Amino acid sequence: MISESEIKELKAALSITAVAQRLGLSVANRRFRCFFPERHAHGDRTPSVSINEEKGYFRCFVCDNVKGDVISLVQIALGISFLEAVKWLKDDTPSIIRDSQKYSPSKNARSGQKKEEHPKFFREKMIFDFLSLLSPIPPNSAAGWWLAKRHIYKPTWDKVLLRLIDDYAHVSRELLAKHSLEDLQFAGLFNSQGNLRYGRHPLIIPYVDEMHRPFFFQARAIDKNIQPKELNFQGTIPFPYNKEALDGKFGTIYLCEGAIDTLTLLGNGFNAVGIPGVNSFKPEWVSLFSNKKVILCLDNDEAGRAGEERISALLKEAGLETHSFGLLPEGQDINSWLTSRS
Repeated sequence: MISESEIKELKAALSITAVAQRLGLSVANRRFRCFFPERHAHGDRTPSVSINEEKGYFRCFVCDNVKGDVISLVQIALGISFLEAVKWLKDDTPSIIRDSQKYSPSKNARSGQKKEEHPKFFREKMIFDFLSLLSPIPPNSAAGWWLAKRHIYKPTWDKVLLRLIDDYAHVSRELLAKHSLEDLQFAGLFNSQGNLRYGRHPLIIPYVDEMHRPFFFQARAIDKNIQPKELNFQGTIPFPYNKEALDGKFGTIYLCEGAIDTLTLLGNGFNAVGIPGVNSFKPEWVSLFSNKKVILCLDNDEAGRAGEERISALLKEAGLETHSFGLLPEGQDINSWLTSRS
């Protein structure tokens, strides 16, 4: 059990702005859009959540329950408990601490250093170079068995370009041979101790566009004892998972909570896209769903039901038809429900 003093030390070590960026929130001028845009005029087009970096606090000027410290921020963004948020922060602390240095006014003022600049498409190139070193999923590997146990099979994982870190040392060496450690740390691939971040999360799930160009990825643990079970590449999540399915043509699309649920439906012949968490759907994504009837398939828990209500309101405001999947028992998600029926 983590002590109160440990929690205080953890919070003191972190920049709330850096944590918000790590969560994929787009922070500009110490503000970001609210997790509940349906409560705001014009969908919170002008961001209403302010960050007080010095106090480590955030607050929405409209929603009374959107406020708190860095732990509360992780809880709301990921829809997880207090202890799960603390574990998430502790696991990612080295990388976030390095990011925090960019948001320390006193440090920048003392050093007089200019903001680090990197070339255009720096982030995308780093993702591409990382993914190019990874292997397709071997069917008889631990990752292959883990996916198959969830009824996600080779035709599906090949189609969506799932990858595996099967030789951690080799991937690390090759990245360090091609890029400086400073650049790899700035990109978020390496932590402040000089290690590749994803040693315990070897299953890599790329977010690619309709031209199969990678812009983001998630790393998934296949050991059930590893927490958190997923790590996101740092920065803003650019679009829903499996964006290729949002082709502008008339049809039905299933919107899932998480890539694994999305892969489950894809493997069963359903047209599906995913979002990393209940609060990660962005108002600017609504236009991507043009001409689609949207079936909402978020987890059947309190957070999932609230997320469906929020997303449905955004889509309906744009004139889109939405329905809830409605078949999941309490507490289950798409993957657990389908695998339990087989």
